Amino acid sequence: MQRDYTLSCLLTMPRHELEEFSQRILTRMVPEDVMEELFTFEPEETETEDRLRSAQFDAMLRMSAIALGEVSSAFADSDQANQNTERMSRLLLWHFYAVAFQLEAAVTLEQHCEAVEKILVTPPKDAFGWIKTLTELLHHYASLNDNGDAQAH
Repeated sequence: MQRDYTLSCLLTMPRHELEEFSQRILTRMVPEDVMEELFTFEPEETETEDRLRSAQFDAMLRMSAIALGEVSSAFADSDQANQNTERMSRLLLWHFYAVAFQLEAAVTLEQHCEAVEKILVTPPKDAFGWIKTLTELLHHYASLNDNGDAQAH
């Protein structure tokens, strides 16, 4: 059985395997020179902790968007292009959620997977579309977390 990176798959896979494979795919989708450019900050971006964090946040968002924007062309010639594109998009979105932004304390994996499946019905076609989608996803996660905090009190 091929891994599809849906909720049931993510729950049964060892975390280190998910991290290693998603990192390999990310590295394959985003060339090293682009990665270097994304994570090279101007002096004013590193003046304070908040500015540095903001620059890093932006770089991780762009890195994820670039990778997701490249997935469909990277797998276009494969035997099952649509299925492979969807699988790798799920994996990269898991990386975005769990590794890049470490959102597991704020949003459950179930909530993340539910949001991913909605996105994958009509996914963005390029990095610019993914930037908008990922930004909206982060806003969605913030509202889920705010509602969770409100319900806990």
